[in-house]
This record gives sequence, structure tokens and C-alpha cells, in this order.
Amino acid sequence: MHNWSNRRQNVPRLKRVLCLGCILGMAASILIPGGKALCNRDPWYQDMSFHWAGQYVYVLWQEMVCDGQVYYFTENPVAWYYPDSACTRAQLATLLCKTFALPPVSPRTPSYPDVPTWYTFLPGKPGYVWVEGALAGGIAFVPPGQSFLPENPITREDAVELLIRALDLLELSEAMSDSEVLYLLQRFRDYNQVSLNRRRSMACAIKFGIIDGYTDWTIRPQNSMLRGEAAAVVYRSCLIRAIASLNAFSPDGDGVDDTVTFHLGYLRNRGIREWQMVVRDQNDYEVYRFNPYYAEGYPPTQLVWDGRNNSGNPLPAGQYSYQAWVKDYSNNQFFSVKRPISIVRHSLSAGLSPNSCIDGQSLTVNAVTMPAATGVTATFADGGTLSLTPTSGGTRWSRTLTVGPFLPLGSQNVIVRATFPGAARQQTLSFTRVKNMWIAPWISPNPATAGGTVCLGSTASEGIISLWATLFEETVWLVKDPSGNLWSGDFRIPLTASEGIYPVDFTGSDGADSVSQEVCLTVNQSMHGRLNYILTR
Repeated sequence: MHNWSNRRQNVPRLKRVLCLGCILGMAASILIPGGKALCNRDPWYQDMSFHWAGQYVYVLWQEMVCDGQVYYFTENPVAWYYPDSACTRAQLATLLCKTFALPPVSPRTPSYPDVPTWYTFLPGKPGYVWVEGALAGGIAFVPPGQSFLPENPITREDAVELLIRALDLLELSEAMSDSEVLYLLQRFRDYNQVSLNRRRSMACAIKFGIIDGYTDWTIRPQNSMLRGEAAAVVYRSCLIRAIASLNAFSPDGDGVDDTVTFHLGYLRNRGIREWQMVVRDQNDYEVYRFNPYYAEGYPPTQLVWDGRNNSGNPLPAGQYSYQAWVKDYSNNQFFSVKRPISIVRHSLSAGLSPNSCIDGQSLTVNAVTMPAATGVTATFADGGTLSLTPTSGGTRWSRTLTVGPFLPLGSQNVIVRATFPGAARQQTLSFTRVKNMWIAPWISPNPATAGGTVCLGSTASEGIISLWATLFEETVWLVKDPSGNLWSGDFRIPLTASEGIYPVDFTGSDGADSVSQEVCLTVNQSMHGRLNYILTR
């Protein structure tokens, strides 16, 4: 609201602007039967040409959002704004609805007993639809069924409450700590006059520069707001507006909420020459500028930001603020409400151990989330989903399961998904399930001699139904011991076998697949050779 005290402006320049406005207003009029001209806005107000709030009312008048009292004394109607009269609760609600483009609402049954369907907030100005529109739009602070008191002058603190709601700052104001509220209010000598249920909205308005108070360091919360002051307050808050599509976004490159879109609205009739919008960190240091070369002209209606600074580097997670401003051709500068925005970098890093498992073996899923997640799950190839167990305050997660026939054989995916407040991230991992088939063969004795007999033996997994060994181009079928898991068979090494190392291939089968393993057999000098040596010695 800045300074609410009366101020005179540059009268000659303002008169020229107002005269032009009257001409434009008459040019926009239409004729109806009977010859009476009805404008699409009120005629320019007779009492505003030399008033300190004239420039504010004039811009709102051009935007067709303000209302005065129209008189039909002659063929051409005349109007007065009455800027120094108290602004009623219904009048301010109507002004805010029109300024913020909240549609009129006309329910059959009135929401407030003192605002009937025929209620007018000014003579000839229907007010029912706008009071109902304020309620439907979420800016009215009076619950349905209670008295709205539409004709009562609105106090400054109630006007701030309406404006905070219209600017979508109510949730932020309610989240402010008691210490911050007190710190902001104590800037003014009469802070203790602010009602308890208006302290947070008033502190929020102070925090974001919506009000500065008076030069005597008061905010006079219980005083009635005048109509000229109401126009100034709305004008200063709405000449340029910037609203983010998200209050928090996550520019981490995963395709989810990587950017935020800012929607800009402004009053074109002000004659904007230059614009800018900046993002600042918690220390109020500028980190990004949307119009780096200060290109002249009207700002765009939308701006997109990817969370990078002026140098093109990603900004760290944290709390930031954004604010836009415009300059008109008279070099007057106007700021939007400073609003908060958060960068939250959601991340998920997951892994499997081991990468290959046989049936009966344990598989562990691990995940690390930043910040702490509300939940992490792992979905397997059979469609089953398991919840991981959190540790370290919700930043580390794990779950161990035993691999078995419920999973398909071979390589398969595991989808790990982390859920955060307002976001989710997922990562696809893979591992291989190997069927539980194994053999553990051996030969005894080893080394052996040519002509001697060896035992070919092996233990094997339970699924093995046949097991054999191949050596010296012969196949030896092993027989399973009924009382255990031992397979064995005898083989006589050929008498003519030379000394050396011979591979022996063991193979086990479950009827569908097979598993093989090689064991080396060492053959020493044969019995025939030793006997020949003894006889000839």
C-alpha cells in the first residue's frame, strides 16, 4: 500500500491524459433507443482530475474494473468516484474480483443473509454477483451463512486480508512463524492494534512490499480505507503481476517438473516502456535475470525458467523469490509482489546386489534418495511389488529377498520407484536369474596309473536327474546314491594311456537344461611299463 497519505501529482500532464481518456471513452460508447448513450465503462469521474489518486483510478478506469456513481442529469451522463469516501466491503470485493478476472457468480440461494440477489454496491451497480464471485474465487474471508456486512466501511487490515487472498498468498502467510510475524509487525509503532486474526496477512503484506505504512511509522489497521486509497492499493499490486505455475519445481533432468512457467499480467494502458523480472536467493542476491539486455517494450505473457543462474549453471536446491517490474514512458517504476519459489532436486540412486542370482540366493535392493522420500518400492518381472525399509531418516532404503521360481529365468528388469511430497522418481535396474543347477565333480585317486580304476564322483543340485562323465572318448553314466546327493561310477584307465593330463567332462541335466564342469585327470606310468622295466633290468 506504500504511503496512504494524500499527494498531489503533476496536474497539467494528468489533465491531458484524462482528457484523452474522456475522448476514448466517448468513442467507445454505443447508442440505444431513446438516444441515451451507455458507455462500456463509466464516464470519466468529475472529481478525480486533480485528486492525488487520479492516476491510479484512471488506469483502473481504462481497464474497466472500477466503478463510480453515474448521474443522468442531461443527455450525456456524468460520474463521480468519491475518492475520499469510505470504501465498503462489497465495493472492495467487487474491485478485486474485476481486477483479478474472477467471474461473477449468481447462485439461486444467497450465501450471505445480508447480500440478497437484488443487492447493489452503488446505485444501479449490481453487487450480488460480485460478492458471490469473491466467495467462489476464494478471496472472501466471511464464511457462508454469516453476515457479510457489505455496506460497512472496510478497515485497512481487512482490505489487506482480501488482497492477500486475491494474490494467492494466504497459504504462505499462514505458514509464517510467530517470530517472523512479530518481527515484521514491530516495524510500526501501532502494530499491537492489528487484530489477532489479521496479524499473519498483515505481516505477509509487509514482507512482500505490498504495504509500507505511513511516514510516521504507523499502519493504522483499524482505520477505514478510502475509495481513493483502495484504488491505489489495487493499482500498485496489479500493475504488473507474476505468478508461477509451480511453487516448487525440480530441475534435475528427469522430465518431471524440470521447468517452471511464470504467467505475467499487466495493465497495458499504463504505457509500459521497459520491463524486467529477476530471481533472487535467500540473501536477496540476484541469481537470474529474464531480460538480460533490458529490451524495451511490453513483457511477454509467459516466461519459462529451468533453474539455472545467469552463467547457465544449475542453482542448488533451496528457497528463492521472484519479482517483476515495469517502467512507463514517464520513467515511473512499478514492482510486482515478491513471491517465493523453491528448487527441490529430487534424486534416486538405486542398485542390486549381486547382479546374477541362482535360486535360493539372496538379492538385495538398495536405494538412496535426496531429499528424504516418503516411500520406495521395487517392482519385479512377475508383477510383484515390495516396499523397501527406510534408514538414515528416509534417505537410505533396502530390501532383501530370496530368488526363486516365481521369477522368470534370464535377464530381467526391476523398477525402483521413490515417492516424494508432490513428486516421484524411478530407476530401472536389471539382474539375471540363473536356474539352481550345479555339479561338484571329482576323481579318485588322482593322479592315477594307466590300467588302474578310478571313481568318478559328484554332488549335484536336487533338480539334476542324470549325470555322466566323458573321458578317453567313452561315456560313463554316474549313479545316484538313494540315501544322499552323491553320484558315482567307476572307470578303468586304458593300459595303453600315456603319462599326461587328460580332461574329464562331467555333465548334469534336469531334463531341460544341462550344466557342465571339467576336471583334469593326471595319468602316471602304467603298470605294464613298470613290469616291463623290472623284467628287463
